[in-house]
Amino acid sequence: MHFVHFEQAPPRSWDQFEELCADVFQDEWRDTGLVRHGRSGQSQDGVDIVGRDGALWPVGIQCKKKSMWPVKTLTRKDLEKEVQKAKAFKPALKAFYLVTTSPDDEDIQACAREISAKHQLAGLFSVGVIGWGEIVRRAIRHPHVAAKHFGAYSPGKPTPLLASWRAAGARLLLDEAELEVAVRELLYDFREFPAGRLVFRTQEADDLLLKIRTLQSTESNSLERRKSVLKQRERLYSYVYSEESIVIGLQLFFNHPELSEYLRVPWDKEASLLIRSFIEQQLDPNLSDIKGKEKIRLFAPRALPDPAGGDIAVFMPLSEHSKTVKRSWELQNQYPNLDVEKLDELFRPVRFGFAIPAVMRRIVNGIRNGIPIETFEQAGWLQFHLWKASY
Repeated sequence: MHFVHFEQAPPRSWDQFEELCADVFQDEWRDTGLVRHGRSGQSQDGVDIVGRDGALWPVGIQCKKKSMWPVKTLTRKDLEKEVQKAKAFKPALKAFYLVTTSPDDEDIQACAREISAKHQLAGLFSVGVIGWGEIVRRAIRHPHVAAKHFGAYSPGKPTPLLASWRAAGARLLLDEAELEVAVRELLYDFREFPAGRLVFRTQEADDLLLKIRTLQSTESNSLERRKSVLKQRERLYSYVYSEESIVIGLQLFFNHPELSEYLRVPWDKEASLLIRSFIEQQLDPNLSDIKGKEKIRLFAPRALPDPAGGDIAVFMPLSEHSKTVKRSWELQNQYPNLDVEKLDELFRPVRFGFAIPAVMRRIVNGIRNGIPIETFEQAGWLQFHLWKASY
């Protein structure tokens, strides 16, 4: 069954549009090294995606985004401006595509051909423009890409892309207001599309992929070059592993019946803190540095075999630890019969900023090492009120 005649709506954000473009061209060009280049607010020299089209490398793609989304019109002036910026990209481009959610337009296509003709005489890159209709046509040639981005109109179980998040320097590139809305949206999106997908990328991984491709594109096949490539691939592996772990954790938070209700009903105000803390601590290269920090210890409802175990040491700044201890004393004095050791009685910033993220990181690590999620469910690990804490 083909879906070319369906009217596909553009993604909800330019970041998801960029992810769609990356998926389409990665499959179109069969280029496993294709990368998203740069990040929002960072100079990108007019290029969002860098890849190889056969013998042509580098090929740059600019996913046209404006303050008004989606983009509905594209002018000659827009194209000329983006082409001019792309001339600064290093190494020099061999080809450049401007991809937009505006309709395919013959006048803009003609402008691209005119620029390409001038560039050919000057030894510069060729230029192409791809509108929304064409990008949809290309996407549906690849069923898994169509399923990811247009799940409701694709064969098989609907698996649309629900969110595409990015990070740089171990920091999620969403401000507090954006993250709060995004968390609430995803809780309901996953109800509609339980098989929906999340994408999480770090700028460091994309930069390493570009560096690896640049090294591999050189003619030299010396031992030193191969060692250099291997060194970058080893660094890349650690970033990709963290990205994959974050996606597993986010899928659980938003799609698991117990965890999604935990976020949605009683703790919606702390949900964004919990999600941000889980992500950024998973990425933090200094998380194991305990100098100047204080510890609390969490005890699982039931111990499991390694690597899950039964208790978790959680380190935090002294100020947060002091507030936690003080609150425990106050609760004990005010409510003598209250079990203040329950995780649910922890100082809220510590509960959502440190304790629960640590539990989730341990669960994700266990899943990645072969422990089924059902094992954690049966042991009560996802019922946070069953956990105990000591200071």
